[in-house]
Amino acid sequence: MTTPAHAPASPPTAQARDLTVVTLRTARLVLRPWAEADIDAITEACQDPLIQRYVPVPAPYTRAHAEVFVRVTAPHVRAVGTGLIFGVFAAGTGEAVGSIGLHELSRLDAPYGGAGEIGYWAAPGARGRGYLTEAVREVCRWAFEELGLARIEWLAIAGNEASWRVAEKAGFTREGTLRARTVQRGVREDTWIGSLLRTELRSA
Repeated sequence: MTTPAHAPASPPTAQARDLTVVTLRTARLVLRPWAEADIDAITEACQDPLIQRYVPVPAPYTRAHAEVFVRVTAPHVRAVGTGLIFGVFAAGTGEAVGSIGLHELSRLDAPYGGAGEIGYWAAPGARGRGYLTEAVREVCRWAFEELGLARIEWLAIAGNEASWRVAEKAGFTREGTLRARTVQRGVREDTWIGSLLRTELRSA
């Protein structure tokens, strides 16, 4: 099953759409804004060497960094309408299993559809269960149907095979390598880029 091949007649602009209240649900997951009660879980997850290698989080990562993320960074992008950051939680237990963001939203009022960029990480103890693939599918479905996006981009530091496996399962096409595109820990890194169009989203 794929998403509709047409945009809504009048897709909302980022400024007109209230992104602060968006929560999504799948069969196994709840995707909601990060909250105060989640700060310790974020702090623990971001000690992971793979997250610190591939995700632009501070290193070393402290509880103070998680507090700023929950109280300032994540709410700000929702409030100004440039994106959304969701905590990903197991529906049955409430366990924090990851984070997913839709960033750089642009041209949402264009008749040819807008664009955005997706990014995500999985908590170490939750890997291998398909949670992130499920979350990526749902966020992309929502973005195509509710925001009228025409294209969603995926970028990852070259070599991040785990991130690519998630994107590929959702239907993304890897388009190439952007040389020295990303600065991570003060070093320029080659970056893989991929994209997903409205008709390409893969269901489970």
